[in-house]
Amino acid sequence: MTPMLKHPLAPLALSIPFIAALCGCETVFPPPADEFDLWSDAGKGVIDYDLRRLCEQVWEADMRQDPFEATRLGDPRYHGDTPNRFLAAREAHIQRLRNFQRKLTVIRVQGISGDDVLTADLLDQELTQGIQLAEMRLEDWNVDPLAGPPIEVLNLPQIQPTRTERQRSQLVERWRKLPFYLRDSANRLKVGRSYGKVASRTAVEKAIRQVDDILAQDIFDSPLVQVAVGGGHFVELPPGGSVAEIAHHELGDSRAQSTLRKLNRHLGNVERIEAGTKVLIPVEADRLDPEERGEFLANTLDAVENGIYPALQYYRDVLAENILASARSDGKPGLLYIAGGKEVYRKLIHRHTSLPLEECDPRAIHDFGLLEVARIRSEIAALGQREFGTTDIAAIQERLRNDPAMHFKTREEVEGKAVEALARAEKAVGKFFDKLPTANCEVVRIAPHEEKDSTIAYYREPALDGSRPGQYFINTYAPETRTRYEAEVLAYHEAIPGHHLQIAIAQELDQLPLFRRHQGSTAFVEGWALYTERLCDEIGLYSSDLDRLGVLSFDSWRACRLVVDTGIHAFGWSREKAIDYMYENTLLARNNITNEVDRYIAWPGQALAYKIGQEEILALRDQARAQLGEDFDYRAFHNHILENGAVTLPSLRMIMARWLEG
Repeated sequence: MTPMLKHPLAPLALSIPFIAALCGCETVFPPPADEFDLWSDAGKGVIDYDLRRLCEQVWEADMRQDPFEATRLGDPRYHGDTPNRFLAAREAHIQRLRNFQRKLTVIRVQGISGDDVLTADLLDQELTQGIQLAEMRLEDWNVDPLAGPPIEVLNLPQIQPTRTERQRSQLVERWRKLPFYLRDSANRLKVGRSYGKVASRTAVEKAIRQVDDILAQDIFDSPLVQVAVGGGHFVELPPGGSVAEIAHHELGDSRAQSTLRKLNRHLGNVERIEAGTKVLIPVEADRLDPEERGEFLANTLDAVENGIYPALQYYRDVLAENILASARSDGKPGLLYIAGGKEVYRKLIHRHTSLPLEECDPRAIHDFGLLEVARIRSEIAALGQREFGTTDIAAIQERLRNDPAMHFKTREEVEGKAVEALARAEKAVGKFFDKLPTANCEVVRIAPHEEKDSTIAYYREPALDGSRPGQYFINTYAPETRTRYEAEVLAYHEAIPGHHLQIAIAQELDQLPLFRRHQGSTAFVEGWALYTERLCDEIGLYSSDLDRLGVLSFDSWRACRLVVDTGIHAFGWSREKAIDYMYENTLLARNNITNEVDRYIAWPGQALAYKIGQEEILALRDQARAQLGEDFDYRAFHNHILENGAVTLPSLRMIMARWLEG
């Protein structure tokens, strides 16, 4: 799944601050002095003064536009903000990007040299795609069950810092703004419907169910509230129950009820006491005193209960009452059935593959995918003969999908295997890589609110301030459907030597401007991770032929994406036809395939990046081997692939050609 990069449909843009009244009467903390020069290296390594200054301006604009992304990257200035969904903000954003592009044109005309030329090319690509994406107005109609606004909001506690008083104040400030963000997101969908553009029915139904599940959860168990408990836990207070009894049972002294009341200001609400509620029991080592913890919890709970949850209900009602009846059937889920959809799809292919627009031909990509599927099927047959004594693909699929021995039994087994595979990779990759990232990577379970509809795994980059390592998120939902034979290749793709190695190294390239360290081509990022899947067999990381079947399963999965994504969005495939094709031509379980197809519907073009990027890197490696002969060295090759960040595929060709020319 796309890491590091923003949501596949999220543009660069510039936000307009919300009115100060949204902050209520919260204490306002002035930013520390060091934040005024937070991104002093935004133009690092750029020789031309004007280009360096432009890199700084674009980076600052990007942080202001997407406060969620800023928080993920560790920028403390925007922890209290949310993205602006208003049409006026989008138009202002487009104009700002065009102004940046005009400045870049002048800089190029005046003349630049050396690595500045590559920086200018990559910056121009970022700006062009940002303008194109904003003009597509996908947020006006696209409903995304994987990473849409409800899931995005529920994931914020994973990245929102709360250590300092200012950070806690920022959290409450952001939580109080989130209702406006959710309502604006819902209203954008009504705007799209007004001019005839709506999402597919299954996407809308899934999003409705997600919000229903969120709202059905006890509010005290919500991650939006749990972020404020400081490691403590809630216990039930039955209707008309005694706080003194809870204090006696939990803290050993009924007189400690005064402390509990300081911590649990909601106990002052008579209606809550009569109906029954929950009481926070603090951890002994809580960094905050009861007054501080109580204020933080009370403000957070109020923001969720009286702001965010009603806004989620509004979002859900808009989907159910305004969008669902008009939603496109599952027989017509693709962009082909949206006005102007063909041209939009070509632009999205360009965005995610970085290929020149004239090369973004859905038919050519579709046909290439068919050839790749056929080639990989023959490899599966050969390995199936060795492992199971048969070359019959259907028989191999039957064994892998339906034999209980091929699947995990518990969530703990799924997570444990991921941890074990990552540890082995960390020990082995040094022979193939000179440079390894200093940031660590950890395994994290995908949260309950998103696991049902999420992909099997994804990666999140480290925070720049070192407060959060790289994170390999593994889906442990329904463990009996999670395959053992795909566990190793999945870990290597998401963590090391895949996403974590490449992305964390890019973050640490302090000789480059920030946008080159933290943004870039989807085809490079995903192509690299897919490239490493087979590389790991050369490294010697796979335990058995069964695990190598997992490699072929994943490779066929990505090849099928070329067929299915183009089939849906360019050639009118139904959702069911796409699911059936992938079921016939991969080794994936049907529940994974269903979620994957729904992902391709929600993120047009993104799935093409993997195979196209992998093929480019493999072709460059073949070229290097042919030219260097016995002098070819994996470490040197990988150094040159990775040393410029996630560049576009045309830029990567140029970089490697320059290296081989000496």
